[in-house]
Amino acid sequence: MNIDLFETQNIVDSTKEQIYLQGKTHTGNRAKPRRGQVFNCHLGVGVGSEFQKRRPCVVLSNTVSNINTSMVVVTPITRTQKNYPCFVPIAEKYDATGTVILGGYADVSSIRAISSFRLAGLICELDNSEMKPIDAAIARHLDIMHHYNTLMKTIEDKEKHLESLNGIFCKLRDITGSVNNQELIEVVEQLIDEIGGEIGKK
Repeated sequence: MNIDLFETQNIVDSTKEQIYLQGKTHTGNRAKPRRGQVFNCHLGVGVGSEFQKRRPCVVLSNTVSNINTSMVVVTPITRTQKNYPCFVPIAEKYDATGTVILGGYADVSSIRAISSFRLAGLICELDNSEMKPIDAAIARHLDIMHHYNTLMKTIEDKEKHLESLNGIFCKLRDITGSVNNQELIEVVEQLIDEIGGEIGKK
């Protein structure tokens, strides 16, 4: 029987790490990350192409959930470049000395829920503009983009409707000499009262 020493060492290292992480759970001292923060994560032993060992991961789950539960949804960041829609480029981040501390690609095909005790150390934080392409890639990868497209179409239709109504209000303000919509409403209410009064006289 052939024994793969490299694989055996991986299993031994993973077991040691698992014992360490289980020990952390008894302290109650877990991370409470914000969405967009990037941590080093203990991912353990992977199967096949799964990410494993310690990897930088960006937090995807919302901050309120991260504070109130011990589970966090993350996706790994890799230096490997692949022209896949699920690979989102991450601009390089530097520390105070100018050393690169993060860069590469967020691989949204490898999203996973982990215990917050697996978060080993904060690296940096991505802002909203950097999270948007990651969110879009997730929507595409999980085939929920059509829901966003439907929502955006609804918003676009409502904006067109509001624009049309605003055009009508502008014309009415010009006709009545109203400065704003509130004055226009008052003028219209007055006209309705006068029309109602004339009808009442008849």
